[in-house]
Amino acid sequence: MKLIGLIGGMSPEATVIYYRLLNEAARARYGSLHSANLMLYALDYGVMIEHYDNRDWDAFNAEVVKGAKHLESAGVDAIVISSNTTHMAADAVKAAVAIPLIHMLDVLAETMTAAGAKSPLLLGTPVVMGGAYHRAELAKRYSGEVLVPAEEEQAAIGRIILDELVLGDVRDESRQELLAIVERHGADSVILGCTELCMILGQEHCDMPVFDTTGLHAAAAARFAFGEG
Repeated sequence: MKLIGLIGGMSPEATVIYYRLLNEAARARYGSLHSANLMLYALDYGVMIEHYDNRDWDAFNAEVVKGAKHLESAGVDAIVISSNTTHMAADAVKAAVAIPLIHMLDVLAETMTAAGAKSPLLLGTPVVMGGAYHRAELAKRYSGEVLVPAEEEQAAIGRIILDELVLGDVRDESRQELLAIVERHGADSVILGCTELCMILGQEHCDMPVFDTTGLHAAAAARFAFGEG
């Protein structure tokens, strides 16, 4: 099994999900006594969210790059950033280390294309939904039209993520609010474009296809670790 270098902490709740999914994949692949071969570099969420709030992307990226360099020095075989928003630092990481980065948007685009999704609705933090990076990077990989919620809806989604989910607070009324936003946009599918969104939404809550970036990304990391892709 190859050694995965996991950059976590954005948020700790999300990091726990990746850790669980990677270990479940290892047990399924090798047997119930096995676990994932990984090394974790956990960012300080308090520091990172301050950079996020200040839109200080140079400082934000520098913290992620520092983590990637530590993991490379420790001998990992690939880097996995366990956060949608933190993929804004992906290009900086790729420029700073010589080992592969398993990019979340690669597997998301491949899965949406294979599923025939034409107009998915992107949910995530306001920077993911309203910023240039994620939609531009998806456009390089995917030919469909990615829809985004209206500005006031983005603020509501951001509040649910940043004030509730990152603290492990999952509320049914917030789930209903998210589902109402999804219903208003005429999308043919929905992207859970924030790692914590899988805590509150899943395929069981929607009639349309749900693309859970957390599960898809963790599965791609597992395939790499097992030498299967």
